[in-house]
Amino acid sequence: MCFIGIDGGGTKTTLVLIDPKGNFLTKYDGGPTNPLSTSIKEVEKTFVSLIETVRNEHPKSFKQVIGVFAGIAGTESHHSRKQLTAILQSQFGSAVDVLLYTDALTALYSGTNGDPGIVNIAGTGSITFGITNEGKEVRVGGWGYLTEHHGSGYGIGRLAIQKMFEAHDGLRMETTLTKRILERFSINTPPQLISCIYDGKDSRARIASICEDVFEEWLTGDQVAESIIKLAFNDICRCINGMITQYFRNDDEVKVVLAGSVFKHFDRIQPLLEAHLPSNVAFIYPKLPPVAGAVIAGYRRTVVHPSNTFIETLQRTYQ
Repeated sequence: MCFIGIDGGGTKTTLVLIDPKGNFLTKYDGGPTNPLSTSIKEVEKTFVSLIETVRNEHPKSFKQVIGVFAGIAGTESHHSRKQLTAILQSQFGSAVDVLLYTDALTALYSGTNGDPGIVNIAGTGSITFGITNEGKEVRVGGWGYLTEHHGSGYGIGRLAIQKMFEAHDGLRMETTLTKRILERFSINTPPQLISCIYDGKDSRARIASICEDVFEEWLTGDQVAESIIKLAFNDICRCINGMITQYFRNDDEVKVVLAGSVFKHFDRIQPLLEAHLPSNVAFIYPKLPPVAGAVIAGYRRTVVHPSNTFIETLQRTYQ
């Protein structure tokens, strides 16, 4: 028996084929499959192309596939999830167990190895997602960038721009963020940034890219950058605390997976998290990518729970 894991988002989609012992057989990348930013027709083309490639290049292993799990961004809607599941199922037939779910689950399992817990994903956007010991799916946030709190790349970047303009207008202290942001966009003055962030379709990603500048200036001691980082992680802790209070209050240990680019400097931000979260929280910075979490989810669905040997083999694959 073999397993296929798929991790799909708004930029690219990754498919991996894994043997029953957890050995990596092959990996392919394709286009975006987030149905909120890509048409269903284009998503189908990407799925079909990836699966046909595996079928043609690894026919023997493909015939042994018993489980397929896809974690796809933008599938909180049951309607889109049902549509994409049907597309995948048509490529494998009724004998193969196919499940498509939100990519938050695959991010969680990439850290907990299939156990219950909480994942906070803080990349361009943010969401706090969990699976309780009773198997209940729970979430906080992730309702779109117009409602985004400060604990996302977009939220951090947006606040940095605000502080830069306040300094430019003489309303607050100067910040070294100004120089960083101007250099990022190859401009000379803050007003020139307006056209950079409002022109084009990728303004959200452009704003989120400033997050790295905020971290760099925080590490060099800029007080404005420090205030932004503290506010961001206060918001992240508020979301995690809210989920623990509602759903994990009585757990002896709560596994909290930290995923996304905002946690890149984990060693520096861990004290900020520990100061605001309960002592029974066990932080996990995943050793595996989300697509491996998809494999674990597929394995868990068909074989109850992945063995330690299976997980260790997967981890060696990605070392």
